[in-house]
Formats: sequence, structure tokens, C-alpha cells
Amino acid sequence: MRELSGTGASPGAVIGPAFVVSRTTITLPEFDQPNHAFVGAASKVHDDLLRLGDEAAGASRHEAAAVLKAQAMMANDPMLAAAVTERLNDGDDLQAAIETSASNISAMLAGMADAYLAARSADVIEVADRILRCLAGADSGGLESMTTASVVVATALTAAETARLDPERVVGFATAEGGPTSHVAVIARSLGIPAVVGVDDLGGTVTTGTPIAIDGDSGAVVIDPDERCQSDFLARAHRQETRRSEASAYLGRRVRFGDHDMAVAANVGSPADLDRAVKVEADGVGLYRTEFLFLDRSEPPIESEQVTVYSEAAAAFTDPVVVRTFDIGGDKPASYLDLPPEENPFLGERGVRIYHQTTLFRTQIRALLQSTPRGDLWIMIPMVATVDDLVFARETIDQVREELAGQGVATTTPKVGAMIEVPSAAVVAHHLADHADFFSIGTNDLTQYTLAADRTNGRLARYSDAAHPAVLRLCHETARAAAASGISVSVCGEAAADPVMAVLFAALGITKLSVSPPSVNLIKAVLAETDPSAAADVAARALAAPDAHAVREIAGPLAERTAR
Repeated sequence: MRELSGTGASPGAVIGPAFVVSRTTITLPEFDQPNHAFVGAASKVHDDLLRLGDEAAGASRHEAAAVLKAQAMMANDPMLAAAVTERLNDGDDLQAAIETSASNISAMLAGMADAYLAARSADVIEVADRILRCLAGADSGGLESMTTASVVVATALTAAETARLDPERVVGFATAEGGPTSHVAVIARSLGIPAVVGVDDLGGTVTTGTPIAIDGDSGAVVIDPDERCQSDFLARAHRQETRRSEASAYLGRRVRFGDHDMAVAANVGSPADLDRAVKVEADGVGLYRTEFLFLDRSEPPIESEQVTVYSEAAAAFTDPVVVRTFDIGGDKPASYLDLPPEENPFLGERGVRIYHQTTLFRTQIRALLQSTPRGDLWIMIPMVATVDDLVFARETIDQVREELAGQGVATTTPKVGAMIEVPSAAVVAHHLADHADFFSIGTNDLTQYTLAADRTNGRLARYSDAAHPAVLRLCHETARAAAASGISVSVCGEAAADPVMAVLFAALGITKLSVSPPSVNLIKAVLAETDPSAAADVAARALAAPDAHAVREIAGPLAERTAR
């Protein structure tokens, strides 16, 4: 038995056989016509990826479909083909030509100092590996070769691999790299799959079939657990399943916290997430991420395509559906935007900061306004750091609404709010409130910026805890500013799904939480079954604590009593 520890990224405890994602090298034979062989293999990989994408779409796994189809485009990328041909002409054998070409293209992307492009660089390597395996007559080495329900173990998972996680077969996963707010963690939470990331010393003795136990709450990982450990993990899993079953009693119910209603909405990042949010009867959508429409494609979505998507979301709920305008930049760049490489992309041109230099924002606003008659659709602006940022966005929205009215297009007037994810926005929230209809706190970025720690860097995971009193104080000030101006305030960051944090946020004056769909009714249960007066005392002590660890020691017992 070997005990390891990492960072809990998606809640739940599970035991199962390990499925180790293979990274074994392939040795190709010699080919009489290597360029012809490459073209044939690339074409087959392209077709295989498209087929897998279609299968994922047919199963309503739209995130997987989008990533797989993007990888299919990479397999037929003229840049890769031209690079391989050039290397072959220079005398390389086919394997060296493919590996060198893919490595150079990957390095070019990774060298742009951008986490999202780094993820795309990994996709290039994954596609090249598929082509090599096809040429060698080997299996893909990917997750589709897994035949039994297993815990996936890997050094790291690419966005494409994570998007293909099938909850029917993948019961959990553990990775040596990554942080709790990385793309792998976000997708795992949306699917309700337990996950632990940033696990030290994960490699070595783990082989496919080895029993492994993981706890996505504590971050514990045990390889080949003994009988006592297995009993412990099975008991944890049973308690969690019991709690989840009990929380189903809150399906479709409204909850209160003290003397006020408390809404628990869903975070949505794809049509599949929207379906999950409807299924759990969330109190609307607190964060509809629109980036899936804009990324991993060569051209931006046209207006009519966006109208279809936003109208479907607006019509799905009677409660508000809060749509965040595209948050491109930082770890989510778009190839068709002419944005220069940046040394610190998270601190550069992203969110509202690029709206001045592109027509994409006006097009998206046109689509959103045309969707407002279908439901209670609100518009949220990301990366607001100054009052001018929000004023610019509101003026643009007003201008577009007048243009549509002049064209005879029916719209309604939506609420417009600011995402509070930059410390300066929290500090001047009382001024922003003069121009906002609502606030929504994004704890992922707010924590990152407050503690100066890149949230995609697994080695800095200890700095990524929104329970830090500095973050809590900013949330408290934002809630106070909202209350003073009579506007609503919510938390849409991943911290809202943490029972400890959910209680603290409610006690600090937050009136709405937005979480991944599997967590909606669990958080409703936590809020409904917590003593508000006890929570208020805990929150006051938490604000005065020195660090996140102290906050969790103070608040933990309250959440534990609720969970029992």
C-alpha cells in the first residue's frame, strides 16, 4: 500500500482498478513511400476523430465533440503536412519527420506563454501520436481503449482527453499535474467524477489494473489499498452517496438562509451542461460561459448561430439565465483574433479589455438582445477592473439595442452586471454599483489575482484556496456595496460548490450561489440545514483569521455538522 496526497479537484471518494494512460513510444518500420503513408494515416486519424466526435455529440457530450473535431482539423492541418514533407525532403525518416514537426509546432504554441495555447500544444502532440500509432498498427493508447470502469491515472490529461471522460466508464481520475481550477477539474466537476490533481510521486509503481482509491474532497490517493483502507474509502463513498441521495429531496425546491431566499443556480459551459442544469432543476443559470462558441475554430460564430444557442438557454428556465460575454484571452485565446503574444497573458488583453478592438462584442450583444424575449436573460461583463470598463460595455449595449429597434427587431431590456474577479473591482464596488444591475463574484480569478498565483499551475495549488481571508474580505465588501445599492450579488466561482465556502458566502451577505449541476442540490441541502446565527459567528471569526487553513479550521465543524 502506498499513500500519496494531492489537491482535491472534484468531490467524491471511489475505489477501482487503475487505467494508466499510455505514453509508450512507437517505433515505425521503413516505408517505401513515407509521404504517401503519412497522408493516408493522417486522413484515417482525421476520420476516426470525426467519428468519435459524432458519437460524443450523439450522446449529448458536446464538450467532447467540439474538442475531438478540433483535433480532427489538426490531423489534416496543412502546416503539419508541409512540415513533415520538408523534414522528409531533408532526409529524416518518417517517424523523425512526424515527431520533429509536431514538436516544433507544439513548441511554437507553448512558447507564447499562454496556458490555453499550451493545452493546444499538447493536442498537437496527441494527434501526432495517433498518427504514429496508426502507421505502426497499434491502438491509440487513449481512453477509448478502456473497457472496464476504472480510475484514470496520468501525468497529465489534455483538454481532449478530459473531454472524452465517460462517466459510465471513468469512475475517477488522478493526475500528477494540474490545479483545482484547470480544465480537467472543471470538466470532472461538471460530470460528477471524483478527481485529485497535483499528486506527488504518482508515477512508477502504478500499472493498469492496480487497485487505487482516491478522495476528491481531501486529495488523498492510495495505491493498492489494504483491507482496512478499502473499508475506510467504501465508508466515505457510502456517506457521500447517502448525502447525495438525501439532497435529492431538494430537487426543484427553493431554500432560505435566515430571513432571505437563497438561490442555487448552475454554471454552464456547453449545451450538455445546460441539459444537466435543467435535469437537476437549478434555480436558473448563474454563469453561462460562451467561450465554447468562440474557441477551437478558425472563424468566430455568426450572429444567427449565437441567437439559437442563447435563445435555447433563455427558454430553459423561468429563473434568470446570466450569460457572460466572451472571456477570450488569458488561458483562452482565439486564433482569429490578432492579439500579440504577452509575457503575462492573465494580466493582459482579455475579457472586456479586447472589446474595444473587435466587432465580435457588438455581434454577440446583437445576438443576446435578440434572445431576450425568450426568457429572463441577463448580460454579465468579465474582467471589469474599473468603472470605465463597465460604462463602456453598458454604452455599447444601449447603442446596439437602439440599432435593433431601428431595424424593427424585438428585444427586451436585460439586466447588465459586472463580474467581480479583479481586486480593484471589489475595492470600488460601491462605485461600480452605480452602473450595474447585479454583481457576480468569480472566485477562481479573484483568488488568483489576490494571491498572485497562476491558477493553472498545479505547483501553486496551495495558493488557490478562496477561503483565504483576503479573498473573503473582498467578497464581503462586494456584498456590502451591492446591498447598499439594492442590487443582487452572487458567487459563480468553483468555491461556491464547497460546503464550507457556501455557508461562509451566505453568512457574508451573498444571496445566490452558482455551481456545477451535480452540486446544485447538495449545496441547497447545506444551506437549508445550516443554523444562520452560528454561521454568522463563524464568518466574523473567519474574516479575522490569518490564512485559509485557519478559516477552514474555524468553519469546518459547522459544515461537518450539516453534512451528517
